[in-house]
Amino acid sequence: MRLARVHILNFRCLTDLQLEFDDVTILVGANSTGKSTALEALRWLFEGGPLDVEDLAGCQPDATASVGATFVDFSDADRAALGSYVVGDEATFWRTWSASEGEKLTGRGRAFPLFEDVRREQKALPMRKAYSELRAAHPELGLPTASSQAAVEEAMRAWEEAHPEALEEAHVSATHLFGFTGGSRLNGRFDFVLVPAISDPDLETRDARGTLLRQLLDRAMGDQTNLKERLGELEKSLTEEMHQIVVAEGAEPLRALSERVKSELGRLVPGGEVALEANEPVLQMPPFTVDMRVLDAGLQTAVGRQGHGFQRALLIALVQQLAVPAEQHPDTAGGSAASEAAGPSELHDQARAATEPPSLFLALEEPELYQHPAQARHFAATLANLAEESRTIQVAYATHSEHFVDPGRYERLRRFRRRPSAPWPTGEVTQATIEGVAARLEGVVDSAEVALRIRMTLARKLAEAVFARAAIVVEGYSDAGFLQGLADRSGGLDADGIAVVFGMGKSQILVPWAILTELGIPTYLVFDGDARLGNRMHEAGKDEAVIAPAEAKNASENRQILDALGVEVVDHPSTTIAEAYAVFHDTLEAEAAQWQGYSDELHGRREEIGDWRGKSEDGYRLAAARLAAEPPEAFLLLLQHVRSLV
Repeated sequence: MRLARVHILNFRCLTDLQLEFDDVTILVGANSTGKSTALEALRWLFEGGPLDVEDLAGCQPDATASVGATFVDFSDADRAALGSYVVGDEATFWRTWSASEGEKLTGRGRAFPLFEDVRREQKALPMRKAYSELRAAHPELGLPTASSQAAVEEAMRAWEEAHPEALEEAHVSATHLFGFTGGSRLNGRFDFVLVPAISDPDLETRDARGTLLRQLLDRAMGDQTNLKERLGELEKSLTEEMHQIVVAEGAEPLRALSERVKSELGRLVPGGEVALEANEPVLQMPPFTVDMRVLDAGLQTAVGRQGHGFQRALLIALVQQLAVPAEQHPDTAGGSAASEAAGPSELHDQARAATEPPSLFLALEEPELYQHPAQARHFAATLANLAEESRTIQVAYATHSEHFVDPGRYERLRRFRRRPSAPWPTGEVTQATIEGVAARLEGVVDSAEVALRIRMTLARKLAEAVFARAAIVVEGYSDAGFLQGLADRSGGLDADGIAVVFGMGKSQILVPWAILTELGIPTYLVFDGDARLGNRMHEAGKDEAVIAPAEAKNASENRQILDALGVEVVDHPSTTIAEAYAVFHDTLEAEAAQWQGYSDELHGRREEIGDWRGKSEDGYRLAAARLAAEPPEAFLLLLQHVRSLV
């Protein structure tokens, strides 16, 4: 079973948000845009809990908070557990809360309409009363008597299974499926685990309900049937032995006391008799619990005594172990006393459970906390591998670190941003779909090759740009250095939240442009028309057989870029500084050379920093930043357009 999508309404800062989930889903965006709220909404959906008016978007007292989730890809065990809640190939559930009606849990399913009034009663007495009234009003249904809430629900379920032709699709109560206080388990088929950024590792590593350690123990040890049976046998044996001891030691004193009381009573009430007997002792075995301690140089210490980095690493280790498939745990390897004693149908159920483990959804907030870069990259790869190697595991996390973003898998990204038109801070989400990027790159790059085009340097720069408020995409190092230096003269691009991405050549720049644009990040494209390409190659002594194809390729690339931008398509565009792009008739460097004193400044800066490269990013940046003369108007206009994107 997989969580396909969630629809959040009026939950804190999210008024109306639809979010789709992949095997790995990465939530990015600025602070206060709703990333953590989306994860918290998921937690509330699965675990429930009290809300109040301040949890409603805009604190509107008459609003209703709602979180709905749709599941797909069901195994046989999933379908058996969800039953009529699976409609077609999906199952959808909603948890809602309002000040007037409180908390409700419903699902889309098939149900007998007359049962819905009974199921709406969430307390035992009203439900039994409604059921009795239904039986009296409709004796033709042949409903049995039911003396408890559980018996009522079972009677209705059994009737619906026996009369599928009478069922209709409807929103039905799902309280009995995973309840208001049922923890993170969707009827044993779907586990949800959230590790918030402010989680207390000391609490999460205690053996208590809902903690990471308890969930890990439950998942690793299965249903613990064998353990419970053996403890039950021990409890029975000890109870019998205790009773024998009590009888052996207390029978004679009790008999003697009974005789004395009987004698005295006979004087007061002729014929009156009493007997004193020892009650059988009541023994209840304590539940199986564990204690986690940290071993440090042979000493055991509490988790809370460790540093933040160690505590966070321990949480990560627990999260990773939660994803270990059930068949790798020792309790599921081979038979057990319980399985050996089971009948054929029970053995079938156990075998199916072993081969169809419950799904696991891991949600993490800021997994990069207290992780150095190498460890962060390793953890990011581990999370991706967990989902890629198992069909039952999904991972979602909110991050501010480029180490947890793989631009080659851009379709995993969900970018949150504030909706400026809303009366209060609220979020919306955008994503770059494979189809959307393919459409922007049609005729330029095959969508299947996009990941291959994002090489190491581009990947790093693109990962950083995912977190930016706006981005500039340029061809190479020198262009990036020059524009950053130009901006440094008036505060720099970092202060404005603007990232610079160099596409490693004209043939590459549309790839990051398409991805960032699809993600909803305002992106400014800068490229060279290279009108003098042939002349430069002649001056360098290149053969005509090489020059002609290079000029044709350059013209084709110019046309592709202009076509993608939706402007007039020509082979050799004139210098244009537009609101969304800038193109230089020949090159940006040639245009910069017209800046009085720039060439000398560039030569001096490159010698100063001792950069061996022909085109030094640092040299170009320092020269543009330090030159006393004012830059040409075209560059100032370009920078103005870029900053207007924020």
